[in-house]
Amino acid sequence: MRNMSYGVKKKKILIIEDDPVLNQGICLTLGRAEYEIEKAFCLEEARSRYKKESFDLVLLDFNLPDGSGYDFLKEIRQESKESILILTTNDLEIDMIKALGLRVDDYVTKPFSLMVLRARVEALLRCSSMDRRQEID
Repeated sequence: MRNMSYGVKKKKILIIEDDPVLNQGICLTLGRAEYEIEKAFCLEEARSRYKKESFDLVLLDFNLPDGSGYDFLKEIRQESKESILILTTNDLEIDMIKALGLRVDDYVTKPFSLMVLRARVEALLRCSSMDRRQEID
């Protein structure tokens, strides 16, 4: 989808978070920043959306009702290179190291500030845009 006022393609974000209040809060916070948002509340929904569309960024909770976000992360990394930001209550060092070993771009533990999350998302999307431009050059 294009933002007609600027002719710029909106960045597309998939939010995978089972808490409906937090999911909605993230959507509202990022939606104000002119991103195209898709949301999923479980792995089944996430897999379905991920197969149908491409995303610039995936926000992924590790603890989902129908399985482990960690397993989904491994699936994603076999196929593509989009930015991934983990949102989780798992604050153990080993969990962070394991995720970073699978090339996540950021790891945020709950609770967190929505405004800080927005700033992290903006930074990740800025970096991924710069990386893509360098690949073209």
